[in-house]
Amino acid sequence: MKKLLALTAVFAAISTASAAENCRVVNMGFNPAQDSAAVLTNGSAIAKYLETKIRGIQVKTTVAQDYQALVEATRSGKLDFAWLSPVSYVQAHDQAKAVVLLKSVRGTSPYYWAAFVVRKDSGIKTMNDMRGKTIAWIDPNSAAGYTFPRATLVAKGINPDTFFSKQTFAGKHDAAVLSLANGSVDVIATFSNNTQGTSGSWTQYLPADKAAALVPVVYSKPIPGDTLSVRADYQSGCADVTARIRSAIVGMKNDPAAAGLLKKLYTIDAMIPAQDSDYNVVRQAIAASAKK
Repeated sequence: MKKLLALTAVFAAISTASAAENCRVVNMGFNPAQDSAAVLTNGSAIAKYLETKIRGIQVKTTVAQDYQALVEATRSGKLDFAWLSPVSYVQAHDQAKAVVLLKSVRGTSPYYWAAFVVRKDSGIKTMNDMRGKTIAWIDPNSAAGYTFPRATLVAKGINPDTFFSKQTFAGKHDAAVLSLANGSVDVIATFSNNTQGTSGSWTQYLPADKAAALVPVVYSKPIPGDTLSVRADYQSGCADVTARIRSAIVGMKNDPAAAGLLKKLYTIDAMIPAQDSDYNVVRQAIAASAKK
């Protein structure tokens, strides 16, 4: 009996050590919303920051090829944490049991908007003026670049698939604003940080003179901020590391150097606590955008 108890204790110790080792290496994936090389550089800087704040962990970073690939990598267990767009979070929650930890704040708002943006000299000033024009969406799983702007049209009784003469996918927001600026398309659907037309992808990715030549003409409903999410099984098995990472990222807003890392990553000013119900409006938009 004593030998059995001793062996049980040994196996328990081995299991605990194995779990600790699994928790020590953290796999974190980033959303390819803009230039992937820049996202990887800035994501790696976030990883190094976390390693200095949480003793003993190693954070490995990757940038997904597209939005869906980030969801799939979470589902397959290749990623422990993922910086997910609102739509990708909802998908990862349903398909990969992802748990939202934090959401982004830009300026003072935990919301942003989708905007239809055009060139100022295009003559397009209203939603109806976009009829028959060419549009570049971002990605089928982009909240601001597809789901919410489509839902905005559907709410007005418009079928997006017949409303425009041609639809393309730019893949990234920076690519979309460039295609609009150079005249390749008439309209893009992209993110805006406010509804005054002063801050959005066009001001972020273009020089001031070129950004000034573009203007948003229609906005969507507010969209809850993009997320930092974790796999549920990782959270349950590595609760301490999960809590420490969450706390460290929330605390970045209080450290000017660390806050600068968030700003470089996705133009984020802070990350704040979030819950799944915050994204019910996204679920509603997904359902609406699928209608014709």
